[in-house]
Amino acid sequence: MLLCITTNAQSFQIKDLAASTGSWQGKLTYLDYSSGKPYTMPANIKISLTENKLGYIMGYEYPNEPHANSKDTTYVNNKLFGKDKIVEFKKATDGAFTLVTEIAGEDGNDHKKAILRHIYLLQSNTFSIVKEVKFSGTEKWIKRNEYQFNRAAGQ
Repeated sequence: MLLCITTNAQSFQIKDLAASTGSWQGKLTYLDYSSGKPYTMPANIKISLTENKLGYIMGYEYPNEPHANSKDTTYVNNKLFGKDKIVEFKKATDGAFTLVTEIAGEDGNDHKKAILRHIYLLQSNTFSIVKEVKFSGTEKWIKRNEYQFNRAAGQ
């Protein structure tokens, strides 16, 4: 039986995500708005913490499209993960966690106003990041993309 600890956003710290550090291999599936169909491609991520343990570094790698590789460092400030509002954080005693963030923004080929939600889910040897979009004037969330990773061998 897993014991879950719900942490309010004020006490959430980057170190709460430490169990996700390391190398992960998997795929990215995203909704192609032009065709209306999902598209899947290989994707990997390397996660680490900054030296002072205050920043969360995500290095995305796309083996078939290396020009799209990117690296992002995100910090917690008040109730924000980067610029996104932390709406939920749950952590299990084994280090597994669910982090949900939301931010107002735009999405789609026509740049419609929307709420963008990110769901980070770590479970033992799997890690996923889901982006959901809810366009202004609607109540329906659309899964825009999903990264699904498995911990790399030897991690």
